[in-house]
Amino acid sequence: MKKSIILLTGLVCVLFFFQGCKKLKKYTDFDVNYSTDFVIPASGGLINLPINIATPETTTNTEGTYENEDTEAKLVDEVTMTRLNLVINSPQNASFDFLANIEVYLSAAGQPEVLVASKYSIPQTGLRSLELDTHNENLKAYLEESAFKIRVKTTLRQTLTYDVSMTANETFHVKAKLKNLFKK
Repeated sequence: MKKSIILLTGLVCVLFFFQGCKKLKKYTDFDVNYSTDFVIPASGGLINLPINIATPETTTNTEGTYENEDTEAKLVDEVTMTRLNLVINSPQNASFDFLANIEVYLSAAGQPEVLVASKYSIPQTGLRSLELDTHNENLKAYLEESAFKIRVKTTLRQTLTYDVSMTANETFHVKAKLKNLFKK
């Protein structure tokens, strides 16, 4: 009889455990990746002064991305930039040694421009790839728009005699409710 009670109690606990796991899966977390190409132009002798570089618009296509993740824009709770990596594409001999500081701003239609990533006192170590420090801003409204723009603000530590082509690889982390839970 004791074995039956223990077995029944164990079975009930396992059932509650699995039911609890289903309730935990009301939310989904996923990453959305974008790339933005831009050029830092030859400086013509300007050093220690901020230079602003606008980039072309990046199409978000979040509707399709959200659909693939079984959610939709109205169920998204939070979007944060978790990674911004800069990679020099050309020239081949270029490195980030010419940069003292860099700030990256995000804007979208109807949204104010916001600082999303930066790196100050960039080391002169011959790097061709640079990880920026991301800021903990909720960017949900920016990714709800059909496109966003990046503005890069740089401060050069040395004269740049050639254009430097680079790519900004952005990763946004999305936290959202699953839509199939709200159809029942």
